[in-house]
Amino acid sequence: MKIDKGVPITSSSNTRSGKWKDLLGQMEVGDSVLVDTKTETMTIRAAAKGLEMKVTVRGEDDKFRVWRVEV
Repeated sequence: MKIDKGVPITSSSNTRSGKWKDLLGQMEVGDSVLVDTKTETMTIRAAAKGLEMKVTVRGEDDKFRVWRVEV
């Protein structure tokens, strides 16, 4: 195994949950997003919990809609 030196640590905002935290930060109570997978809904829930926000999820045809319901 090769040891790499001097490689900068990437920003945590490049992570998948960082993407959702950014999106949640722009959402107001009552706003919603439509996502493709149940996995995405679970990731959004985790990000919302980290931001002390609440969301609710409902199935919509073969996708899922996530609403921001509380601050």
